[in-house]
Amino acid sequence: MGKIDQSSSFVWRIFIDGPRPAAEQMARDEALAQTPVPTARLYRWAPPAISLGWKQPRPEWCEPARWTAAGLEAVERPTGGGIAVHGSDVSIGVVVPRAAGCHLDTLMSAVCGSAAELCRAYGVAASTLLDAPADGRVTCCLAEPSPYAVLVGGRKVAGFALRRYPWAWLIQGSLLVRPIPEGLARAMPSEAIRELETRAVSLAEAAGETVTEQEAAERWAAHWASWWEAPARGALVHDAM
Repeated sequence: MGKIDQSSSFVWRIFIDGPRPAAEQMARDEALAQTPVPTARLYRWAPPAISLGWKQPRPEWCEPARWTAAGLEAVERPTGGGIAVHGSDVSIGVVVPRAAGCHLDTLMSAVCGSAAELCRAYGVAASTLLDAPADGRVTCCLAEPSPYAVLVGGRKVAGFALRRYPWAWLIQGSLLVRPIPEGLARAMPSEAIRELETRAVSLAEAAGETVTEQEAAERWAAHWASWWEAPARGALVHDAM
């Protein structure tokens, strides 16, 4: 995994945020990106939702009235990429000051590598994919090849995207912990679900054990700073935002 050479002043703020509505979670990540302080925020979603990449057209099957009636949400992310499914995942928002001088490839290698290390902590062999053939815009993140992904046996378990702000980089990602929530599976097209079932894998399925989103978030947060070059340090705050 790529690591970032940091000075002693590079101190991480690490948050584990509780489950919240989709729009609120995106607003929190955007707010963090306005302040160039090294931050990793791990969070969950309630109710289940899909997030669309920046300026990604909303698919016809996600018609607002139908989606709301099913108790689901949809939101646009400030970062790129394709549709991501939420409700059984751990999402992460990472803010890195541009003044830190981190090379983009090294930065993304470190962030993707942290998710791969989390998988390995559960005994799951995982690898990172930093480059992928460009074949138009990715429609569904976990079902299609894309850069900045984490793979288990060739199946995607996590994906990441980023955006440059005036003073900071914002990286957003999602790691599938359990199978897609039933409500989402019922609302999405059967073809999309079949593709997800064959091309994506959850951490729990790969590990062959029960894993909860909260447990995975805590484990990811507890070891976050150790996956970056010392002397990075982190202050862990639960539901503090």
